[in-house]
Amino acid sequence: MPISNNNQILSTHRELKNISNKKIEYIKQFINTANSRLDAINSITKNSHAIAADAVTAMICENQDSINSKISIDTTNKMSVCLRDGEIILRIVSYLLISDDESVLSKSCLKELKNTYLALGVPLKNAIRIVELMRDATISDLKSTVNAMIGEKEFLPDLISNTEFQFERIINLLK
Repeated sequence: MPISNNNQILSTHRELKNISNKKIEYIKQFINTANSRLDAINSITKNSHAIAADAVTAMICENQDSINSKISIDTTNKMSVCLRDGEIILRIVSYLLISDDESVLSKSCLKELKNTYLALGVPLKNAIRIVELMRDATISDLKSTVNAMIGEKEFLPDLISNTEFQFERIINLLK
């Protein structure tokens, strides 16, 4: 090993020796919280298909006239678009929860989501309702995932609040 690497190792070793137990506990807590938060966010991604499908189905059940009207979403094409977009929305929400990089909203297909639904004849109130139902299901999924975890769960209220905020951003794109 060259001398410069030995000096770096010795310097790093001295710095690590000076870390107090309180700082080490803080670092452990930070890592555990981050890992738990990532596990919860991973649950959203893993369940995105079911959450989207349930939201579309629930909106149709709530809104029977959407099936019977000329602007209905009962065609296979419209349903598949809603399901696909629902999963995309959930993946983008997951990304936003991890990165908080709001530029993804202006770079993604979501910025044109409103125009897509208008062109397909999907009523915007129905699309907004689907996103609201996905938000509620996602928060329910987060709560059940976190409650099944062992250890600290102090990050959950912040994660729920952040989740609601991210969905609200997407809902505003449809208004």
